[in-house]
Amino acid sequence: GGGRSYLPQRFQSKFHSINFTFPEENQVKRIFGTLVNMKLQSFMDEIKPLGDLMTQATIDIFNNISAELLPTPAKSHYVYNMRDLSRVFQGVLRADQQFVDSKDAMMRLWVHECFRVFHDRLTDDPDRAWFRKMM
Repeated sequence: GGGRSYLPQRFQSKFHSINFTFPEENQVKRIFGTLVNMKLQSFMDEIKPLGDLMTQATIDIFNNISAELLPTPAKSHYVYNMRDLSRVFQGVLRADQQFVDSKDAMMRLWVHECFRVFHDRLTDDPDRAWFRKMM
């Protein structure tokens, strides 16, 4: 069930199987924190310190939503992985310093990306309200 079809051993022997476990939180923070901080080096001085704050806050949001909004038969798409984290940071990394010229503008962009990645996936009003309260 769930899209898992039986594959015979003979067929499986033709492929390599690689399994990656989710990295520790400090490793995730280092990966995304380095990317964001490098991007923010070219921004104004008031924006530069936001890199570490956005990184930690995004990881906290990811951990909370992964723990609280678990998949159910009606909400089978409530499965979160590292790709969701990277999508938030991809949006932030596309920021142009001509348009994101203040601390408030960067925070609005970050909130928008979190809503785009996490909130837009939510299907019912109690889950959306929970997410808005958490933000």
